[in-house]
Amino acid sequence: MKKTAIILAALLTMSACSLKENLRSTSELDDFYNNAIQCRTGINACYNLLRTILSGHSFWLMTDAQTDCMILNSSTNYVATLNISPTRPAIASTVWQYGYQGVMRANGMLEAVEKCRLSGGCTDSEALDMTGELVAVRAMFYYLLTCTFGDVPFYTESVNEQNRAEIASLPRMSADSTRDFLIDELMQFLLPVSLGGMEALPLKRSYDPPYENRLTAPVGLMLAAKMCLWNHRWQDAVTVLEVLEDIYGDYSSDPGRFGIDYPLTDIPFSKKYTAESILEIGNTFEEYGNQSAGYIAVVSTPSKSSVVDEGDESEYAISDVYAGIGIPELGAQSRISVSARPTTWFIQNVLSYDSPDLRSGEYSAGATQARGGSGTLAWRWKGFDREDTERKPEDCIVRWFKTGSSLTAGSLTAIQRPWLGNKFWCPGMYYTMDSNNPKFFRYADALLMLSEAWLNLGDYDKSAAYLNITRTRAGLEEMSLKAVGGNAEAFLEEIRKERARELFGEFQRKFDLVRWGIWYERTSLYNDGIYLKDFIRPYHRYMPIPAEQITYSGGALDNKEYGGN
Repeated sequence: MKKTAIILAALLTMSACSLKENLRSTSELDDFYNNAIQCRTGINACYNLLRTILSGHSFWLMTDAQTDCMILNSSTNYVATLNISPTRPAIASTVWQYGYQGVMRANGMLEAVEKCRLSGGCTDSEALDMTGELVAVRAMFYYLLTCTFGDVPFYTESVNEQNRAEIASLPRMSADSTRDFLIDELMQFLLPVSLGGMEALPLKRSYDPPYENRLTAPVGLMLAAKMCLWNHRWQDAVTVLEVLEDIYGDYSSDPGRFGIDYPLTDIPFSKKYTAESILEIGNTFEEYGNQSAGYIAVVSTPSKSSVVDEGDESEYAISDVYAGIGIPELGAQSRISVSARPTTWFIQNVLSYDSPDLRSGEYSAGATQARGGSGTLAWRWKGFDREDTERKPEDCIVRWFKTGSSLTAGSLTAIQRPWLGNKFWCPGMYYTMDSNNPKFFRYADALLMLSEAWLNLGDYDKSAAYLNITRTRAGLEEMSLKAVGGNAEAFLEEIRKERARELFGEFQRKFDLVRWGIWYERTSLYNDGIYLKDFIRPYHRYMPIPAEQITYSGGALDNKEYGGN
């Protein structure tokens, strides 16, 4: 990594574009970052930018509604409909701007930590811990950038007045080369000493105490593994993921334990900091206290019936009736936008209503009691009739949601399209303030990556063993290569479907489809949204670089696939 003089931005303020923060002189910053506490303050500024990218619903819609699994029928939602361009980049502008500000800050803080160590302001152990964290933070920003845009500029220097113009005019570098650098760096700092690493961060589960709300070793290992899959470094992926398996538990010989320690009922976003989670996006909302909320529940809850409270001067709509069912636990103060829905392909081929899969829905397949699943979809729910004013306990029964067309209760042939399930709902949501914690990385993802890596290494038994961990937890029969006629490609398709079932709505689907090289084929064929089919093009596998960034780079960057420079 290049080491140039650290000349950072005013770390706690943000400016209009990447690389446009105000720079300070070396002498000014020599008076700061003189101890570990001060360095931690600078590292904290990196997290603000990461949250800005991930906390809204636009990034979620980009990763899930632009796929074969989910639709959102809103003509004004440019992200979900792919009505985007370099001059209307939507969420791409946020990812680029804050992604590169995050890279710049992480680069600067890496140099700050090293200066602090050399001056005696922090111990070697403290410096190693902070360096390991920053390596993971920087990798996270570059991971989001390469997954969103493909080839992007790459640099590791801290920015100063001398190199600022040069860095601002860097061209795109191969995403494969960027990922190779980051994989090697993550493995160097985060792998255990026994595997030749520096073990810079504790090898423990992300949310085991003491939890400090920082990127952990498991997050860095997940990033390394995901980038290994992108670059077809299958053996390195296995090496990294087996370390994660050591941390979270080896269930290959005892799949029953998986369901005990990591139950499906922990998957909903309303269940915070669960044992299986590797990275959650922390949200909170207190009416007269802390407010750091997201917005995914706004576009994933069944449509809401509105009743105007005439006694309130603001005349805002209040109701706890959602798609025809009175659901008191969801509250009356929420404000719901156009809701995302599963695609027809998904509910017919991946998670059907009558599937024994416990991820299908809490009340699917005629269940009158909650099945204890992950709540992925919702055909029915236990609640009150919308006209019921007395609401006696015996009147709270499992009812069919309205789907926009007439339903005959109990008739499967009448079912049209379910809503997204309670995996995404926010009980008691106030206005649009979603206080759930979306799960970005989970251990189940690591197990399915191991299945894919072993398949590509030719060990089909191991591949099947890891695939079956999530299948059996959800109540499905075990799968083997023999079950698909010994065809490895057909078995890979089973892994793809299992990732769709297990990780639905968890920020993974579009990135998976793109790295498999099938995004356009699958999305154009199976995404039956009303508007997306009018705009989707093969180049939409990546988002456009914002036009202002093309100008700012002096022409070093381009959007040739989008028909522009």
